This record gives sequence, structure tokens and C-alpha cells, in this order.
Amino acid sequence: MKNFRTILTILSVVVLFSCKKEMPISDQQLSVNSNESANLAADSKWQAAFLSYSGNPMSRVIKDKFFIKGGYARIYNDSIKINPNNYYRTQFRLVIPSSIKIKGDSLNFEVGLKNPLNSSSIPASVGREIDVYIKGETNDAFIANTSTSDVSPGSQEYALMRIGKTVINNLPELQYNFEDYGTLILQTFNRGLVAYRNDAYVKGLGYGNEKLIGRLKEIGVIFQGSGYIDYIKLYNSANGKLLMSEDFNTDGQSTIIWY
Repeated sequence: MKNFRTILTILSVVVLFSCKKEMPISDQQLSVNSNESANLAADSKWQAAFLSYSGNPMSRVIKDKFFIKGGYARIYNDSIKINPNNYYRTQFRLVIPSSIKIKGDSLNFEVGLKNPLNSSSIPASVGREIDVYIKGETNDAFIANTSTSDVSPGSQEYALMRIGKTVINNLPELQYNFEDYGTLILQTFNRGLVAYRNDAYVKGLGYGNEKLIGRLKEIGVIFQGSGYIDYIKLYNSANGKLLMSEDFNTDGQSTIIWY
């Protein structure tokens, strides 16, 4: 099943990245005080990975100075020489500093993005999937959007939502072509996972017997091919408070703002 393959893809990337061990904390929402701001600027950096299918070139981690340029984040041939026959993925993730305490179960993870047909040499028949995910101390959540007429009818199986081990797939609502910039939102609220596209409700999935996500530890976006990220924002879904923003407007440098 594609959903398990996708999950394994995400888990395999963890091996590429190095992370700091974090101390257990409560999942209360806290703001950052001014004394921590300098350390946060140093600790909060976007990390990217090139996930190779054919090994030409090999999978590797890429620093922000090579994938943030021109007002967006993207890995492409100017970043790394990619063989046209390599059905690769590109991943962008942020490890949340341990001093930032965000409740993963009351979250809007909003991404401005696109993954047009001409964004890579991957044939349209392979698809242009876009995955957004969050990881917490006790659980994680995942949404996969696939393209529509550019892929085989069976690709609808790949359009899915997951919270922990609870999965729903074959979702026509999550088949959409992000040919131009649009917004994809992963929301957690009231023990439910919800997908929004361009501020419109798409689909929901209840937690059921799944554990709470707990304190947010990581957020990420994965493209099939060389997708673009225009901006990312985190909000508290319970009160609408802005928690974090990144507009990728400083070439070669993460410019994350915590609120």
C-alpha cells in the first residue's frame, strides 16, 4: 500500500538529518521571551533533503544557502545535478527548538506552495504528490495530495490522511493540481485532523483511539519532484494566534520568526 511506503519514506529521511535530544515538557502553549530570541535565531533553520530514487545523484542533506532563493524554497538542478530518469522527492523540514512549546493538537500548519508539471523532469504519469506532516512527542499526522488528470486513476489510493496508525485513502477530495501557488493546511483541533485547500474545507479524520500528538517537535513538506514553497505559517487553531512565520525572502538563509 502506498500509505505505508510514504510513511517509510518520511521515516527514512530521519537518518539523513541530525537532531538534538529534547527534554520532556508539558504541552501548554507558551510564548518566547526576549532573552531566548538570539538562541532561537541560531537554532531555527530549515533543513532540506534530496531523496533519490535511482541514486543519480545520491540522497543527501542540503543547507539552506542552497535551496532558499528568489522568494521561495526549492531544490532543483541549480542546487544539485539531477538525472532526468531519477524519480526523486525533495523534503523541507523544521525541527522545533525545545524552548518552543506548541500544542500539536491545536495547530494550523499552513503552507503556500505549488508543484507544477514543468517543475521537474518526472513524467506526469508518475504523479506530483505533495505531503505535509507534523510530528509530536506522542503521535504524528500526515496529509498527501496527489494531482488529478496527470496520473493514473489508481493514484487516488495515494490521496490520504493519517493520524498515528489510523488511515483513510482513496480520497478524490485530495486530488488537486497545484499548478500555480495555492494554500494547503493541515489542522488539528478537537481530536480531529482536517485538510484545507485555499482556505476551504477538504476532508476530516477523527483521532478515534489514537494518542494525542503532544508537544510539536517537527513539521515538514515533501514534494514528488522540485516543488516550490512560498511561505509557511503556524497558528493555534483554538484561538487563531500566529505562532511562527517564514516567507523565504532572504536568499540562502532561514528567517523564521517566532511569536
